[in-house]
Amino acid sequence: MSQPHNAEPHTPHTVNRIVSPSKSEPATPNKRRKRSTAVVVAPRASRRAYFALIVLVILVFSPLLISDVLWSDFDSIERSAFQSMDSWQQAWTLDSIRQNNPIAISSYFLEQTIPLPTATVHRGINILLHLFAAILLLKNLETLKFPAAFSATLIFALHPATIQTLFWAGYRSEIIALIFILSALYFGSRNRNARDYIVTIVLTTIACLVHPAAFAIPVILALVILHQERSIRVESFNRVLPLLCLCLFLGVWINAGSAHVEGVDPVSTTDRLNHAGQNMAHFTQQALFPIKNALFHRFDTDANYGISTQMSLLPFLLFVPFFIFTAYNIRKSWSRAILLGLCSYLVLIVYGTSQDGHFINGALAHEDHHLYVALPMIVALVIVALGSLIYGMGIAGKELWVMGYSLLLLVEISLSAAFAYSIAAPTQMWTVMSEQWPNAWEPKAALVDRIDLSDRSEDSLFTNSQLINILQDVLEKRPDLVERRKQLARAFAAEGQRSNALREYKRILRETRPDNEFLEEAARFLDKVGLSWDATKARSRKTQLATPNS
Repeated sequence: MSQPHNAEPHTPHTVNRIVSPSKSEPATPNKRRKRSTAVVVAPRASRRAYFALIVLVILVFSPLLISDVLWSDFDSIERSAFQSMDSWQQAWTLDSIRQNNPIAISSYFLEQTIPLPTATVHRGINILLHLFAAILLLKNLETLKFPAAFSATLIFALHPATIQTLFWAGYRSEIIALIFILSALYFGSRNRNARDYIVTIVLTTIACLVHPAAFAIPVILALVILHQERSIRVESFNRVLPLLCLCLFLGVWINAGSAHVEGVDPVSTTDRLNHAGQNMAHFTQQALFPIKNALFHRFDTDANYGISTQMSLLPFLLFVPFFIFTAYNIRKSWSRAILLGLCSYLVLIVYGTSQDGHFINGALAHEDHHLYVALPMIVALVIVALGSLIYGMGIAGKELWVMGYSLLLLVEISLSAAFAYSIAAPTQMWTVMSEQWPNAWEPKAALVDRIDLSDRSEDSLFTNSQLINILQDVLEKRPDLVERRKQLARAFAAEGQRSNALREYKRILRETRPDNEFLEEAARFLDKVGLSWDATKARSRKTQLATPNS
């Protein structure tokens, strides 16, 4: 095991401090070189900084607590094994531990016992866990003595790409996984004594069991050691070897018990590379330029990534020049820091890029929750690099950083708050989703359920005509939805379109076996339009249905 690091000296909480040799010391050649290459030491975050972090996260994401949408019946995709389990004990069987995150599943059962609205509790827990993950990121960056550590943490904590993970039910596993990954890296980077190393091993074990991305921990820790050591020595990496063996063993054990789904057409290598390339391009864009925000992003099935293997790998190959640049300057601390951030992002995102996301109807989609575990790495890379570069300009650089970062933070808060607000009200959320996925009937059907059919005032969000158009779109794709057809018949009747209403009522009476309540409703409508004989026939069916029960 390598020697523990010296504790980082306590520095003021306001601005970064430039360390230079004392004037009273003799000006030896070595000290002249040190004076010309000043080192930027990152200050520790103050209590006010932590308070600002907590307040901003709660304020920006608080609209998510309003929504009561949770485990929606219109979502045909199983987002968590919790949906098919009857008790939390099922999550802790060996087969379940190999395939699922038992901690996340158990938390879903636990939150249902809390005497508060389940949806509010669910998202409240997610926000608190996300806040804890952000604090762990800050601790890691401070341990590595990176400048702009708090700035990078704040950008990650308020990033719009985190909202799908916080809002849509079933993705708490990503937050818990990030917490264990960052915790393992924190103790592994600190490495003050044997206790830290034991804790690192335990946390790495748990992290690998809850999320496949955690198998990258030994690689990231090796890069941390490379960054921390001034001279590269092979023995410095000895403490990584047990972690590497542990991850290899856990990988074999988990893979040996993984379930193989039968009856599913295998995806070709070209298609898999195509999907991975599109995912990589989407995730990197969302991390750096999160302008277009949605719970589910459309997957371009016609994209030309799959023309060849080279085109599919293009989003990954774009990082190659950065690797060449850092390799050329590998002996410099800033180059090793860039290498650490870049490799950490890539090894953590590789699992997410290999997974296919799905919209609620099963269609291919990009889902930002696959980015969540790797997001802090690329955010920290960009912000820390910019902070180091701009702060190196002196006083003018400090003023430029304050203005530029303040503008960036304001834009990010605006984007995240607007996105959170747009999905806070279920009616608005389903409306936006219907517009983004016009060919899917599920969000339209969910929207109809949210419309108050009895409220037909001028102040209502939807008129009868709009409701009719939505129902017709739904029934065009799913003509077997009898309840939607009943709603359409009633909407036609309320709008005064008697011929259209009559057509729908007759179709329901002809093709289905409605209950007595609807038979009476249909008979009253038929009487109103002067079809007494049809009304009597409908009531006779009601009598016939009631006879066996008498």
